[in-house]
Amino acid sequence: MIIYMADVAELVLLAGQLILENGGETFRVEETMIRMALAGGAQTADVFAIPQGIFCTINEGLKTNTRVVRIHRRGFNLAKVLEVNRISRQLSAEILTVETAYEELLKVDRLPRRYPTGIRLLAGASGSAAFSYLLGAHKGSVFVAGVTGLLVMFVMEFLQRKEILNFVSVAIAGAVTALANLAIRQFWPGVQFDLAVIGSIMVLAPGLAITTSVRDALFEDLISASVRGVEAFGVALAIASGVGSVLTLYLWIGGNLP
Repeated sequence: MIIYMADVAELVLLAGQLILENGGETFRVEETMIRMALAGGAQTADVFAIPQGIFCTINEGLKTNTRVVRIHRRGFNLAKVLEVNRISRQLSAEILTVETAYEELLKVDRLPRRYPTGIRLLAGASGSAAFSYLLGAHKGSVFVAGVTGLLVMFVMEFLQRKEILNFVSVAIAGAVTALANLAIRQFWPGVQFDLAVIGSIMVLAPGLAITTSVRDALFEDLISASVRGVEAFGVALAIASGVGSVLTLYLWIGGNLP
């Protein structure tokens, strides 16, 4: 069976694209693509990946195939990254051929980009409650943080379906968090307002983006580390802007905070 470089190029580009689109590190993209290209029959392969795109050159003797792909959408679904790693290992072990590996990657690509809505909402509520508990909140405040965290996830789901810019969505969600906790505080003065707010906004924090940025920096992918770091800083700034604007307005109209 003859394996064409074009087939191998399509295979490795799809693999790299899936990893980048779903929260994988750039060093993982480059390592996986090179490993799959060599397993697919290429003599050498050079890959350069940044969060916005991939440049790939595959060599076989005097023949060279160069491809570029632009990454237009990015999110976090580590289940897809795990599946791509599995396919890469099976291709390297000759369990899969280039054609079957490509078909497997297409199946992964057709999987939902995000986890089901119910799981996301439940994770948001439980995560907010857990963070407030770790900060020392009492049971009532933990419950309030869980409820407002659930509300925040509802707001994020709605705004993302409307394709609102992510930074704007996060700022709006932060404002909703502050408003909801202020409203609850009016009817329940004993709630630990600060801990409830902190717990509920933690579901918006760009934890995975920060982790990925640090790992890219450790592997000397400084461009990718800088891009992801700036992105994480922008999200943190959007959260602070949303919460801070509501609390500032509340103080201006005569309210008081603990």
